[in-house]
Amino acid sequence: MKQTILRWAWSALKPTLIRWLNERALRLPASQRDALAQRLRVPVQTVEQVESALRQVVLYRLERWNP
Repeated sequence: MKQTILRWAWSALKPTLIRWLNERALRLPASQRDALAQRLRVPVQTVEQVESALRQVVLYRLERWNP
């Protein structure tokens, strides 16, 4: 019974959580992206690519996770 409730709650929450992570939480503000690129002495595009790769990994694992 507990597992069923947990799965139901997860199925209701999952789309909203994934959308929020993808649109807001897993994105750096442009100013932080620029500052990070300067601090690491890499192009901004490199920071954007790493950010995108991390976002894809997190979202992939979240999609596959089942309680």
